[in-house]
Order: sequence, then C-alpha cells, then structure tokens
Amino acid sequence: MSPRVDVSGPPLVRIEGVTRRFGPVVAVDRVSLDIPENAFYALLGPSGCGKTTLLRMIAGFEQPDEGRILLDGEDMTRVPPNRRPVNMVFQSYAVFPHMTVWKNVAYGLEVTGVPQGEIRRRVEEALALVRLEGMEARRPHQLSGGQKQRVALARALVKRPRLLLLDEPLSALDRKLREDMQMELVRLRHEVGITFLLVTHDQDEALSMADRIAVMNAGRVLQVADPRTLYEQPRTRFVAEFIGTANLFEGRVVARCDGTVRVRMEDLGEVRLPAESVGNGTHLRLALRPEKWRVDPERPPAADLAVAARLVEMAYHGDTSRLHLEAGGRRLVAVVHNARRGGDPRLVPGARVWLGLAVADLVVLED
Repeated sequence: MSPRVDVSGPPLVRIEGVTRRFGPVVAVDRVSLDIPENAFYALLGPSGCGKTTLLRMIAGFEQPDEGRILLDGEDMTRVPPNRRPVNMVFQSYAVFPHMTVWKNVAYGLEVTGVPQGEIRRRVEEALALVRLEGMEARRPHQLSGGQKQRVALARALVKRPRLLLLDEPLSALDRKLREDMQMELVRLRHEVGITFLLVTHDQDEALSMADRIAVMNAGRVLQVADPRTLYEQPRTRFVAEFIGTANLFEGRVVARCDGTVRVRMEDLGEVRLPAESVGNGTHLRLALRPEKWRVDPERPPAADLAVAARLVEMAYHGDTSRLHLEAGGRRLVAVVHNARRGGDPRLVPGARVWLGLAVADLVVLED
C-alpha cells in the first residue's frame, strides 16, 4: 500500500459540483473532490457509476453541464485536452501497431517539435522507468500484454504531465501480471513524483495501490478515505458490501444505561454500544467483516456476543477458508486463517460451532 499523503495543502485538482448528463441519464451528479498533489488517488465503483465519465472530464474529452474543474487553481473546464498538463493511459493500451517501441514513446514529443537530442534523452529515461531497455526496436505484436502496457505508460510519462490518468489500465492482464504491474505503478509514482488518478472497479486493486479512494455509485461520491478507513469504517451499506464482504444486521435500541445503549441484533442476541454510535433513530444497521468472527467448536468465554451456528459449507482459499454458516434463521459468512484453524477436524460442514464477536468490531452504518 502507498503511504498516506498530506492532504492539508492546496489540492492539485479541485472538482466543484460537476454534473454530466447524457439525455435523461445523469452520469455524474454534483461531484466535488479535492485530489492532493503527489497522491495515488483512485475512483472506485461498479460499471456505470460515472467514474470514467468523470475521468474524461478531467482529461478534457467530455465537458461538464454544471460545475468546474481546476488544476493548480486554474479553471480547466473549457481548456482543450492538448493544452492540459494531463496524460491518459487507456485500458486498450492504444499503442501504434506499425511503430517500434521507441517510435511509440517518442511520438508525442516529435509532433510537438521537441529537439531530437531532448527526445532521445527523455525516451531513454521513460523506457528505463518502465524497465523496457533493450526492446526499443520491437513492434507491438512482439510484446506481451504487460509490455504493451509499459509502452503506454512510457508514452504518457515522457510528456511529463502534472497528472497521469489511468483508465482501468490493468484489466486486460492476467492475475499474476496484474499484481506485478500494480506494484510497478506504485514504484513509478514515487520515482516520477507526479499525481496518479486511477479509475477501477477492482476493490483489491484500489486498496493495494491508492493512498486515497473515492467510492462512487449512481454518479455520486459516497465516501472518500484512505484504504484502511474505507475497509474498517465504511459509512454506508453500499461501501461495506462493495469493498470486501460484510455481514449486515438490523438492530433496535431496547434500553439506555450509563452512556451505552442495548441493541438487539435481529434473532442473534443483544450487545452494548457506546451511546454516541447511535444516530437519531432507534433502528440501526450494523456491519461486521467476516474475519472479525471468532469461530470455535466451544463457546468463546470472552466474546461480547456468542452465537450458536451450523457450518453449512467451507471454501478453501490457501491461507484462509471462507465459512458459510446458519445462525438465528439467517446466513452468515466468516473467514478463518488456516494456520490458526490448525486443521481442526471438528470444523467440517454440518458441524455445530460458536461465533464470537467483539463490540469494537461492529460498524454502525448511516443507511
């Protein structure tokens, strides 16, 4: 994961109340965001949530119907794409098939009249950054998917943009190569010292690469935070379910006592929560991450709430196992580390087990 960046200074990019409509469809709905300088920032959300449309407005390929976009305090809303200090890397690579790697990377400098000596130096630097030295004479059909993506990155970096836009750049790669390229992009961001803005629908990709993430749905930004906060403290049901997996519970406040409230969690039992955790109403929605359960064949003595359950099925994932359970008339999901489980022969489908939780691991959602 990238280290957190300082967000206290003026942002590199400021998006103010931006809306974009396509006929009756509101693709981006009154979005406001600040993107810090030198950040690795991600727009995360499902297909059709508006993230790519927002990226294209920052690049200048789309115009907002309302609001404005500022870069370094200058209004870029009506500035054409070729006059913005921004470059974009596309999902499809968009490398020129008839050109060598060298010519692909040099092309943007050549068409703007950069002297040949400067072009040579900058292309060599860009190819070294993406680790493509020795491949200058190859053509795209001689490259792997990962190498083509590196060419696209070098072509963007050679122009030295203030902001690099990445539109799902790794989605066409296989899993191992995608993970390798994720770490390469994090390394590149630190080495070149520019701001990266990534659009992705892949939660793992955003969590592992970005130091700040804006989660979008239906054209709106639902939460902006660092990866750990988004995962550990989601504000809404959508964020809790979209980032990872969450067990969701309906709760009802049944009593108040000494700065706490007693909350009945459906048919599972009661817990005490700090009174400030409760909103204006008496009905709550609570979330618990699957790995927060303690799963044991014996009743856990130290749990704030212990629930009897039946293990329905278990999926093995190498270092972890995902358990599907029934308790209180509902289905629950737990994740256990296999080293901790130790191959306990009692944890098999059909077994009766106990689920324990700590109140500190419950998250009160806003919706």
